[in-house]
Amino acid sequence: MAQDRMSLREQAYRFLHGKIASGSLPAGSLVSELSLAKELGISRTPVREAIGRLISEGLVEQIPRHGTIVRNPDRRDLAELYEVREALESYAAAEAARRIGAEDLKLLDELLARMRELAREVRQSGATVLTGPALQQFLAADMGFHSVLIRATGNRRITRIIAEMGVMVRIFGFQRQAHTPGIVTRTCRFHAQVLKAVRCGDADLARRWMVRHLRTSKRQALEALDIERRVAEGWVVPLAYDLPDAGFDAPPPEASRLSPPPEADPGEDQP
Repeated sequence: MAQDRMSLREQAYRFLHGKIASGSLPAGSLVSELSLAKELGISRTPVREAIGRLISEGLVEQIPRHGTIVRNPDRRDLAELYEVREALESYAAAEAARRIGAEDLKLLDELLARMRELAREVRQSGATVLTGPALQQFLAADMGFHSVLIRATGNRRITRIIAEMGVMVRIFGFQRQAHTPGIVTRTCRFHAQVLKAVRCGDADLARRWMVRHLRTSKRQALEALDIERRVAEGWVVPLAYDLPDAGFDAPPPEASRLSPPPEADPGEDQP
């Protein structure tokens, strides 16, 4: 009986966790215990326990006289989360370059191909931003790419730390930033350069490209947060703000002596 309850609690946890990760429940959304129980066809008790776990992980929070909502990270939260990601994922990229297998490389290729396809679609459509199901698919492929690299390290503690902290979910579930054609294309290019270094077994280059990727993402996320604050204060800002390319074409710092600097034009790696 206890085992069944634990299984239902885990089912509810994974379901709600997935909705936050996919963006179906963006920051600020109300989390209804009753609605989730009905949707899953289970009692409210395992759902309540799953929500309690997400509260302890910092993914959701209880607001007096309002209910439980998906937590809305502030500027400090985002900065700290990206710093944690940089520390762990730069190591993960380097380790993946040393030990990744053919199966994971194939999966990374597929995830990058899907991201490129979505990037092409948004450019060809003439849309100013990626939205709806296309955005959710892009975010899922993006998160999947990073998850495969982390798993490829073979380090169970790093995998567990990131899962427990909800680092990736809390960032990828952050929907304020407009995913313009420039941003999605740039993300594909960074992933292509990380994958190229991993495939070649160049741990140092993989680490440096991951650092550059995450620092650029951090800057974009913080800028999006600042723009939202300005809008709330009555400032007029562009609806689809895009950042300059931040010197993507330049090689990352501390160029490896074993590997040539990345090419200015990713060539076949360009989406």
